[in-house]
Amino acid sequence: MADIHDYTLKELSREHSTLIWEWRNAAHVRPFMNHDGLILLEEHHKWLNSIAKDASRLVRICYYQAKPIGFVQFSQINLEHQTCEWGFYIGNQDCPRGSGTSMGILALELIFQERQMRKVCAEILDFNQKSLSYHRKLGFVEEGRLVRQRLRNHQPVDVVLMGLFREQWKKQRVRLKEEVAKANEGNNHRKPAHRKRSSPFCHRGDVR
Repeated sequence: MADIHDYTLKELSREHSTLIWEWRNAAHVRPFMNHDGLILLEEHHKWLNSIAKDASRLVRICYYQAKPIGFVQFSQINLEHQTCEWGFYIGNQDCPRGSGTSMGILALELIFQERQMRKVCAEILDFNQKSLSYHRKLGFVEEGRLVRQRLRNHQPVDVVLMGLFREQWKKQRVRLKEEVAKANEGNNHRKPAHRKRSSPFCHRGDVR
């Protein structure tokens, strides 16, 4: 597992446009989005423009060292109630093992500590077991289900509703950072573990 200090979150810019378009259409990302159809380049540009004008969204690109590897979006940011939703994906399948955890820690630190949100909400398709396990690891708890809410391959699937409060995150962040640090200690005399992901690591990465 790579050192969490090798990861940073940077603001979305035009230089990321083509890369994000490729990620959004990638076979390991697209099936797990709200809408799983191929995205035309013109549609993608309109989506980028909408993000720039939308004060209720916060988007960041996750970098491992100097290389972009993932996408994080907080949407429906409500300053009055201090709530928001989030979505993300690892776009680069060759990033080090544990990159998803590091990206999640940085993103939740940003929204809870810097932006002072009270609650982050998530919606996950019920067959995306990797994302469900990931959310539980971060401290999210299931709050309900939208039964047979979406169709995938002409079959109805549930949408699992999960939430994480700032108070829960304050406790969970300590355990997660200790876990990452311990895992990194074992890699001090080895090369960073890179792997091509065989299963998707994503969750509603973009709302379209």
